[in-house]
Amino acid sequence: MLIYSLDPNEAEKRTRAAALLRSGMLAGWIVTSPQTINECYRVLVDRKRLMPREHARAFLATLLPTCLAPLDVTTTAEAWTIQDRTGFAWWDCVMLASAVQAECSVFASEDLTDGTEIGGLRIANPFLNDLAPGAP
Repeated sequence: MLIYSLDPNEAEKRTRAAALLRSGMLAGWIVTSPQTINECYRVLVDRKRLMPREHARAFLATLLPTCLAPLDVTTTAEAWTIQDRTGFAWWDCVMLASAVQAECSVFASEDLTDGTEIGGLRIANPFLNDLAPGAP
């Protein structure tokens, strides 16, 4: 969702992702992890080259107050369990484990299976679901 909020090649998704990000930040219900911030930076700067480093860093600096989910050895062990259960890619499992540890209820992802439940966490595609707190 973070990448889509900036991607000029995905106008419809960019509009929805940016609005969701903005409203979530204002309402205080967006939670990120160090892994999310790092992965976003890599994609923005190295993989998709959507912006120069300085712009990516400035954008991500606005998200640092939301970086409340842990990334530690417990996260790694939880990620192993999630990967064994789901077969999801490793770095996705690390972000999911971090969200589980932070007791998040929803994990926004277009790439993972919408509706999958992991330790009280529901994966939801932000382009198919209303992700505002209290939404089904």
